[in-house]
Amino acid sequence: MKKLQSITGILFAIVFILFAYWQFNDPDPILWVPIYATASYVAFQSYRDQLNSELVIVLFILTTAAGIQLWSEMTAWEGFMTDGLSMKTINQELAREAVGLWIVSFAFALFYIIKRAK
Repeated sequence: MKKLQSITGILFAIVFILFAYWQFNDPDPILWVPIYATASYVAFQSYRDQLNSELVIVLFILTTAAGIQLWSEMTAWEGFMTDGLSMKTINQELAREAVGLWIVSFAFALFYIIKRAK
C-alpha cells in the first residue's frame, strides 16, 4: 500500500503542477493556479505520508460542490472543445472548469482511501 501511495502521490503532484502552469494563460489565473497548487501540495503530502485526513475531507467537499455549481451554471452542453483548446463559449469553459475540479476531488478521495487502507 505504501508503494501505491507513493506512486499516486507523485503522479498527481506532477499532473497538478502542470494544471497550475497551464492556468497562467487562463483569463482568471488568480483563482485556478492556487486551486491546482493546493491539490499538488496535498498530493505531495500524500507521497510523503504526511496527509491530513480532515483537510482532505474538507477539500473534497469544497471541490466537489464547486464542480457541481459550475456544471449547473451551463445553459447547454457544448462539449469541451471545438477547434482546439481555445475557449469558444462560456459553456465550454464551465464544463472544463467543473471537470478539472472533479479530477481534483477524485484525487482527494483516492488519497483519503489509500491512507485509511493502511
